[in-house]
Amino acid sequence: MSAFLEYKLDPEFPFNIFEFVTRGDKDKLHWHNYLQIGLCIRGNGKFRFSNKEYPVTRGDVFICSNFESHVALSELPDSTTYIFAAFLPDLIASPGSRAFDFEYLSPFWYDIKTFYNKIDHLTVTAQLIGQRMVEMKKIWEDRGIGYKHLIDANLKQILGLLIRHYGTADPNYSAFKITNRIKMQPALNYIHQHFMKNITLEEVSSIVHMSESRFRHFFKEVTYIGFKEYITYLRINEAKKLLLTTDMSISEIGNNIGLSNIYQFYKQFEKYISMTPAKYRKYYRDNIVGEIISKVGYDVPPV
Repeated sequence: MSAFLEYKLDPEFPFNIFEFVTRGDKDKLHWHNYLQIGLCIRGNGKFRFSNKEYPVTRGDVFICSNFESHVALSELPDSTTYIFAAFLPDLIASPGSRAFDFEYLSPFWYDIKTFYNKIDHLTVTAQLIGQRMVEMKKIWEDRGIGYKHLIDANLKQILGLLIRHYGTADPNYSAFKITNRIKMQPALNYIHQHFMKNITLEEVSSIVHMSESRFRHFFKEVTYIGFKEYITYLRINEAKKLLLTTDMSISEIGNNIGLSNIYQFYKQFEKYISMTPAKYRKYYRDNIVGEIISKVGYDVPPV
């Protein structure tokens, strides 16, 4: 199950930039309360986002929203080193800010099924972002006069590059949209903690004090995916992990993730993965032995 990790940033300037090293051991998907930009500065590995996985090499850039599960991976005995910039949306825009300021955040409000989180190191965008990330880290560590203003300027340059790369700037983007995402957060927290149980629309909608009908539309408006489909998405992702990291039977895995009807489990798994659970297990165990059985260390803020 993916874990929710809340890292306390300074409320006056909710930002941090740090170096992070992945080390093999055990896979651990998670998500957190801040937005994040990652730059690989050393080594090779993988970066997994929900049902997507990307190879990583030096210079690659990754975009992490505050509602998509993800984890940085490496294979023993190797490791991968990143620079991660973490910040709360309020650093850039909050209710009352200009609509223009909210546009800076638009690259992070994406459809998790279709969004491509990686910007390849060969692109000009990744190279420019890499330069700004390294500069921000130096500024942050030196803490000289005006460092917060320089951080703010560099971060907005990066966000501008992301807008150009993804084409997400929207003149209609507003405080109302980001407020909706903040309002949805308690419901998303609950879903990620309980998705393997038989949770209902009624109990989740009550968390944000909405009717079931209103919540159903609200949920899709915020996440770009239906409530039931989102839960299935999380369950299938968990099943993939169990298939590769345990010797549990197919039926045991189905029960574990909340799909006790074996026919429904097979049907949903094939719909998302385009192969049966058994074929998925055999293919990846035979061809990519152990490549995703690794773990992130947490000696700095979790990525």
